[in-house]
Amino acid sequence: MKKWVCLVLLLLLMPLLLGGWALVPGAMSESMETAPVAFDATPIVAAGIVLIGTALGAVLVWLTYKYLVPLLKVPIVGTLAKWAVDLAEKELGSGNGEAKFDMAAEYVLQALGSIHLKVDAVQVRAAIVSAWNLGQIAAEVKGTSPP
Repeated sequence: MKKWVCLVLLLLLMPLLLGGWALVPGAMSESMETAPVAFDATPIVAAGIVLIGTALGAVLVWLTYKYLVPLLKVPIVGTLAKWAVDLAEKELGSGNGEAKFDMAAEYVLQALGSIHLKVDAVQVRAAIVSAWNLGQIAAEVKGTSPP
C-alpha cells in the first residue's frame, strides 16, 4: 500500500518539479540581452496547496469509513430491524412467524446493501429478534420477567 501511495505522490509532484526546473535556465541566463524573465511561483504554490488539501480530504474520508461507520452500524441495524418488524407485522398480520422473519431479514439486508454497509446475518437476526421482543413487550403480549 505504501508503494502505491508513494507512486501516486511522485506522479502528482512530477509536473511541479519539472515545471520549476524548466523555468530556472531562462531566469538564470546571463547571455540574454533583455531583462531576465521574472519567476512567479504562485501557480506552483497554489497547486501544492490544492494537492495537500486533497490528500487531507482523502485521509479524513478514510478515517470516517474506518472508525465512524462501524460505530454507526449498530444503531442503523437496530432502527432498520424495528421498521422491518413493523412492516412485516402489517403486511402479513398475526401468525406467520417464519415468513415475517424472512421478510424482515430481506428488508434489512436490502436496505443495508443500498447504503453499502456489510453486516453479517447473525447481527441482523439478533436485531430482528430484539425488535420483535421489544414490540411484544410494548404491546403487553409478553411480560418483562423471564418465564
